[in-house]
Amino acid sequence: MQSHGICIKSFKTNTDEKFFINVCQSEEIPPPEDITEEQLADILQSEAPSSFRIPMSISDPRITKDKSNNSVDVSDIAINPKFFVKVQKSLLFKDFFLALIAEALNDKYNVQIKVEKSIILQNRKFIGTLVQHRVRNNDVKTVINSYKQPSEEDKKKLAQLEGANAIGGGKKAPLVQEINANELNVLKQKSEEIKQNSTNIKQAISLAGSSVPEFKLRAKLCEEEVEEIHAEFYLPKCISSNEITLDIGEDRILLESMKRGYMFDKFVNYRLNQERARAIFDKTNKMLQVRIPVYPVH
Repeated sequence: MQSHGICIKSFKTNTDEKFFINVCQSEEIPPPEDITEEQLADILQSEAPSSFRIPMSISDPRITKDKSNNSVDVSDIAINPKFFVKVQKSLLFKDFFLALIAEALNDKYNVQIKVEKSIILQNRKFIGTLVQHRVRNNDVKTVINSYKQPSEEDKKKLAQLEGANAIGGGKKAPLVQEINANELNVLKQKSEEIKQNSTNIKQAISLAGSSVPEFKLRAKLCEEEVEEIHAEFYLPKCISSNEITLDIGEDRILLESMKRGYMFDKFVNYRLNQERARAIFDKTNKMLQVRIPVYPVH
């Protein structure tokens, strides 16, 4: 059985067309080995090969309709629920997972997406109709065998799979996409877009210890409807606006300062007008003022 998870909206690199990714959860897909953020950071920074794998099942891209009834491409990716929770809670694991998705789509279907423009839709768990994912026993065995410290439950599961293979055999085509973490190095040798993906992951490592700045969010009303979002961020360590990155999504406000260690990431329950957003940084009082118009609710 599988259940919905999150819906990611991204864009193709060459055409800027929308590309959606339904990330769903399936108990049939084994979880990767349970590692910490620090261990993942060590793997990403190391030049040595790693046995760490992220099992995932990827569907063929297909055409569906978005909320405006326009035709868009979508692909479903199934992962284990335990790893899904980790991706939801950790910025580092989320960025790592997005980079792996980009690499897998590129390798398997020659689809290149803009990872840095990808956003998780807050009010939508999936788009279109989810496809069913099936997993081979051999794929599960490969993952469990990669664990450095398998639990007793893992060993029992492996023994069951060995017995099932001895009885039934089976030569179905592989349905689980397993990506070795060390393969991220390949990103550096493909295209400028995927090079940027690798850089984003390393930047995420430095953000793992970042802090949320002091902030205020206010809603400007007009005839009892929210017309504009006003945001204020106190950034005492920042010297100029060049040290600040502000990304306004459809329903997300993302502020980063790699150099000064600030990180603010929040979804809002409004459709933001990204094109008309404006911001100004006051060097004297170290305050970033942001004004974001909101689309009216029909």
